[in-house]
Amino acid sequence: MVNKRGKAANLIPYLPKWQHLPTKSIRVPEVFVQKVLQYARQLDAQKPDKRIEIRQEYNAVVVIGPYDPRGSFQIKARSIEGWRFHRESESWWYPLEKIEEIVAVFPECVLDENAKAAIALIKAKKALRWQLDDLN
Repeated sequence: MVNKRGKAANLIPYLPKWQHLPTKSIRVPEVFVQKVLQYARQLDAQKPDKRIEIRQEYNAVVVIGPYDPRGSFQIKARSIEGWRFHRESESWWYPLEKIEEIVAVFPECVLDENAKAAIALIKAKKALRWQLDDLN
């Protein structure tokens, strides 16, 4: 049955099972399918070099990236207001409210599950506000 008043903003975003994206289909002999898939999932479970995490106990967004000798990663990190560099973990810390801006500045970073959930929650709140504004 078709929902005539349906909007794309009301749809729940599809969350892929793989952490590292994009994915690609490959052809392998059937004998190796399970071993190749097991190995691929093992590789995918490892934490990537560039990632965005949420540390709930500190109410902060953490951006982790390798040392960049050119300094372009550091320049991007400093462009977001409220940054703090954590020397022990060599990561950049930001207030939780800056998560959308962080994702926009660091599109190459992989989001952890908490970060994906926080972004989905923010989008849902915005959609709800728009719907409430439409009613008024």
